[in-house]
Amino acid sequence: MNKKRSNTLLPLVQLLPAVAAAAAVLFALPRTAPVLAAVPERLTAVVEQPVEAASSEAEEEALPKLPYADGVYVGSSRGYGGTVRVQVTMENGSITEVEILDASHETKQFLRRAKRLLTTVVDAQSWEVDAVSEATYTSRGILGAVQNALTGEVVNNPLPPQPKPAAPLVVEEFTAPSTYLDGIYTAEAIGFEGKITVQITVAEDKITDITILSAEDEEEYLSRAKRVIPAILEGQNPNVDAVSGATYSSTGILNAVKLALAKAAVAPAEEAAPEQAASEEVVEEVAPSEAAEPEETPVTVPTVEVVQPEEKSAVSTWFKEVWQQLFPADAPDDSEPASSEEVLPTSETALPPEETGIEPETEGAAE
Repeated sequence: MNKKRSNTLLPLVQLLPAVAAAAAVLFALPRTAPVLAAVPERLTAVVEQPVEAASSEAEEEALPKLPYADGVYVGSSRGYGGTVRVQVTMENGSITEVEILDASHETKQFLRRAKRLLTTVVDAQSWEVDAVSEATYTSRGILGAVQNALTGEVVNNPLPPQPKPAAPLVVEEFTAPSTYLDGIYTAEAIGFEGKITVQITVAEDKITDITILSAEDEEEYLSRAKRVIPAILEGQNPNVDAVSGATYSSTGILNAVKLALAKAAVAPAEEAAPEQAASEEVVEEVAPSEAAEPEETPVTVPTVEVVQPEEKSAVSTWFKEVWQQLFPADAPDDSEPASSEEVLPTSETALPPEETGIEPETEGAAE
């Protein structure tokens, strides 16, 4: 029974907090009604006060009218790369619009930043505003041109520091070869600020494509320098004129193309290279022997053969023959023939063979 009663009273117990809260609200409502009624009035007063203060401040800070007649004025001044020309529109003594007419010599990325000044000049109604950071010289050109347009005064902005090229200007020599080897070739050369790398494609003995893979030069000058590429492809020769206003960058492209084509060149001299190399080897082999000939070859003393005239025998040949026929050898006479035989050997020994170097000759040979 106790459990059943507790279950029955539980919902009533849970309602007690809600009943107490409702009673408290009903008790306090009459006192809070005047306060709630005054809330809208207080909010309105708070909102109206800032608006009135802002309007009074605007009246106090109202810019004075400029002492220039209404109309459109054009002025110019020196920027970073050259002259900047602007157009200023005046209406009711105020600058209503500033427009850039020419800034072709300025770097595009810096000009894009400096163009913020067009709105700044209109808001400030003056050219005496701060230049845009990292576009100082172009900013001075715009502001100086506005001042020149309105006042007619010549504004001499300081010259920017002149950049120096990375290396002296050098033009590579190039002679067109008799033919090219098909393929893709890469080479690099120095532009204005650094290296320029190009890639060329050769097909069927023709230059079919030229691509700049990388370059350290500014995009403004590089875009001008790229004009040499169509000229090279049209003439099939890199010996073309550099681009005025981008001399270093265009020369860098041309030099890189020349070096790449040199890799693809097949010249007649290269075809005859094996024979030339062989002849050079022969010369190299002969030269040392010729140089060493005085040392290796001994100098011999020339021999002189002295041939003495053969002495004639005291007894003539025909006399000897006749003598032999008359007096054969088997029966010699001891008187006269003996003396004849003695005379003959004596005459022969007058010139020995060892001294003359001549072998003894026979009688038939002597005749």
